[in-house]
Formats: sequence, C-alpha cells, structure tokens
Amino acid sequence: RVLTYKVLYLMIEKHIPPEAILMVTFTNKAAKEMRGRIEQSLAKQTLRHAIHPTVATFHSLCAKILRVEGSHLGFSQKFVIYDSQDQIDAIKEAMKHLDISQKDFKPHAIHSTISEAKNEMLAPDEYVSLAKGTFQQAVAKVYPLYQKILKANDALDFDDLISYTIKLFRENEAIHQKYRKRFSHILIDEYQDTNRAQYTLTRLLVKPAGEQ
Repeated sequence: RVLTYKVLYLMIEKHIPPEAILMVTFTNKAAKEMRGRIEQSLAKQTLRHAIHPTVATFHSLCAKILRVEGSHLGFSQKFVIYDSQDQIDAIKEAMKHLDISQKDFKPHAIHSTISEAKNEMLAPDEYVSLAKGTFQQAVAKVYPLYQKILKANDALDFDDLISYTIKLFRENEAIHQKYRKRFSHILIDEYQDTNRAQYTLTRLLVKPAGEQ
C-alpha cells in the first residue's frame, strides 16, 4: 500500500512518466495486487494511462530483460526456466555423472547450497576455493556440472535469472545504460530483505545522484 501511494504521488503530483517508474516486490501475488491498486486508483481519478509503471518481482524483471538481451550471453529468446523439480532432476543427473551417492548427500541439500552460493554471487570456481568439509566439496563438484547441464538445455534456474542479468550489465555497458536510463524512480518492497544478488542488481539499475 505504501509503495502504491508513492507511485501515484510521483505520477499525479510530480508528473513522473509511468514508464520511468519501476516497482519491485518478492512475489507474483504482491506484484499483481500493486498493479491492480494503481490501475483502480488512476481510473477513479480519470487518469487512465496507456502505459503503466513496471511492476515485477526481481525474477520476472530479469526474465524479461534476458528474453530480449540473452543472446549476448549465448541464450536464445526461448530459453527454459527450470522449476524446482527440473532443478532437482538436473542436480541428480550431475550427481549420477560424478558418481556421488544420493544416500550420502541429499540432492535438495546440494541444490539449496548452490542456490545460496548464487545469491551470494559465488560462481562455481569461486565456490570451489571456499569449500570446506565433505559436503561442501561434493557441492563444489556438482555446481559446475549442474551449470553445464542447464546451459546444454538452454535453461536457467530462478537464481540464474538475477545472476546472469548482473553478468550482462557488467559485461555490456550499452545494455547496462539502456536499462539504467529507462528507470528514474525505483521502489522496492521490503528492501531490507534483499540478498546480495538482488542488492547488486538494484545498484546497477540506480543512476548516480545528479546524472541526467
């Protein structure tokens, strides 16, 4: 509700173009609710806009960007987004190839650890250097092969959506500037709950103070 009223204030009182506003939240349900509230409020004031602010989750925002720009990273526009079961299946495939027993190490635990590594922006080679103990060493073996399996299937998991968007922005300045200049106002729901990857993405999208 707070973000919704803030966006309405920016549009109505400050005359900020809706296409320059980005609202980010953590769930599709919250995004849908915010989008609906904005549309209803504008309708009540007879201020219907053909263009609305961008309201998305971190993951859906990145998915849209990668659908357009992913070819720069070697992905097609029709790349697959693996759901939870797809991801576990890929983990199991990697474990089988590496002859790592599922009795010794649970696929869900390995997947969860890889997800945490991605959220901390640790690439496979970086994780290897930090791995300690038999479990982390097993994860260090599975992680790079898991990524290769995803790549071979033109697929990304949920965490990849953010990490690859960050990679795209860092490696292609023209694309970075394209999206950074698009949004003059960025509002994030529950900002204090962002992880390192989400924070880094936000910082890449934010313009330095005073920049036109």
